[in-house]
Amino acid sequence: MTAPHEGDPRETAAEAARRVAEAGRRATTERDKQGTPEYDPRQHQKAVERERRAAEGRGL
Repeated sequence: MTAPHEGDPRETAAEAARRVAEAGRRATTERDKQGTPEYDPRQHQKAVERERRAAEGRGL
C-alpha cells in the first residue's frame, strides 16, 4: 500500500480514522477542563469544530 502523494486529497481509511480520533481526543481534553481555571470555552469550541470537520471529511 502506498501513501498518498503530497497535495493528493485522497487519504487511506486508517489515516482518516486517526485524524478523527485525534480530533475527538482534543475535544474531550478541552471538555474535561470545564470548571477549572484552564478551561477556555473558545478552545473547546474550536476542538469540537475540528472533530466535526474531521468526521465530515471521512463521511461519518
